[in-house]
Amino acid sequence: MKKYLFLITLLVPYVLTGQNAWDALRYSQLNYQGTARSMALGNAVTALGGDFGSIALNPAASAVYPYSEFSFTPSLITSYSDVSYSGQRTHDSYSRFGLNNLGYVGTWNTSNSRGLISLSFAAGYNKVQDFTMRTSVRRDNSESSWLTPVATMTDGILSNNLEKSDNYNPYYDSGAPWRSVLAWNTYLLDPLPGTNDQYIAATENLFGEEISVGGLLDQRFIKETRGSMGEYLLNMGASFGNRIYAGYSVSFRNVYYRTYEKFTETSQDPEAFQTGFSSFSHTYDQTTTGLGVNMKLGIIAIPVNNLRLGLSVTTPTWTSLTDEWQERMTATFVGGNENASSPVGSFSYSVRTPWRFNAGAAYTFGSFGLISFDYEGVDYTTMKMSERYDRWGFEEENEAIRHGSSDYNFRFANNFRAGAEIRIAALVLRGGYSYYGAPERTFEPTHIASGGLGLRGKQCFADLGVSYRFKESEGFSLYDAGDDQVPGLNTLSRLRFVLTFGVRF
Repeated sequence: MKKYLFLITLLVPYVLTGQNAWDALRYSQLNYQGTARSMALGNAVTALGGDFGSIALNPAASAVYPYSEFSFTPSLITSYSDVSYSGQRTHDSYSRFGLNNLGYVGTWNTSNSRGLISLSFAAGYNKVQDFTMRTSVRRDNSESSWLTPVATMTDGILSNNLEKSDNYNPYYDSGAPWRSVLAWNTYLLDPLPGTNDQYIAATENLFGEEISVGGLLDQRFIKETRGSMGEYLLNMGASFGNRIYAGYSVSFRNVYYRTYEKFTETSQDPEAFQTGFSSFSHTYDQTTTGLGVNMKLGIIAIPVNNLRLGLSVTTPTWTSLTDEWQERMTATFVGGNENASSPVGSFSYSVRTPWRFNAGAAYTFGSFGLISFDYEGVDYTTMKMSERYDRWGFEEENEAIRHGSSDYNFRFANNFRAGAEIRIAALVLRGGYSYYGAPERTFEPTHIASGGLGLRGKQCFADLGVSYRFKESEGFSLYDAGDDQVPGLNTLSRLRFVLTFGVRF
């Protein structure tokens, strides 16, 4: 994962140009979920078909259906975070229920013995990404302060430009970071003596020309994200001689992403601070909503008995997004309390995700079982961002995405998936494994193991799927403390349970 992720999140002032390539990556990466069967098989289903989850990867999957079907898949996801920061550890788990899949496939048989055998129509929903995560960090006895870099980045801005008046709004008119305005209006910043554009934080003491943090501080940080991306699809498929299956889908992607961050700092001894500082907290709340559209074209072929080959291509998803955010700050001193809230910021922009190419091969052993293998290629250097009314608004960012920069270096990701299924009468056992290549040079590859079982009746079926995303680590720092920077390590993993219920007719 990206090194110093929290440092980026906390320190970059979130103003109107705060969106960057990491936002594009967030909405370009997919983690297919679909049905319990497809997930248990590691989503190695490009060549299989006959399952609503597989339509998300290959639209020809609907043409394999010899019957009509309705299915839905509720899910439970739990994310885990283990943090080590300055020798202190925290552990978090965060669980949420959701809907992975809801779909209908209708099949019409032509009664032909050759040529066009059947036509299919599918409509429904497949989840393709989940943002569930909670991470907390604690550090006691800190000798550095989150407010120090806030004071530094406010230097050069006149203090009277940080105050609101009837015809002046410092959040939009001063050019200052919003947290600088908040800190000034909660008395967490003061001008240095004899200046009106150089600042000292309320957690710092001044001795002549020396500035240092007044005493020991206890720090806490929590970040919680939730939401998902899902695709509402309209699909048509056709079977030719029960040997060639072709399909086409139009998918409308829905995006909902919510993140909440809170940082607090508490003095162990307020009398050690010249300002009488006791504590402060800063919160950041952002919601992103969006809608995108893409198209998919796929084919499944059976060149010889039992062998299936599949190919599919997905166009970029053209996604319109709107970020809305707000920051709040409270401060407590020996002599009283202060609080301030920013306005609700809003910014609309667009992201074009990369093309996706899938190829798969599967071999069936009669009614006994099958094995399946998939390859997926995604070139993350082709992501592109644009402003709603200015196509050149992200020109520098797009150049950095394509050619690399000191901040990020995206790459072509090679993804591999494998799955196997064994049938024992009405019981089906499944297992799978997925490898997702790193989309950027500082990220780690993602490894997911999965498994499940199913029960098949004449008209009804039920499947259970379980997947575990193996631990991935990321370095971070809560703020820029200069030479006193304290590196931390956050280790993330994820467990998912899904149940699919379906009726065939």
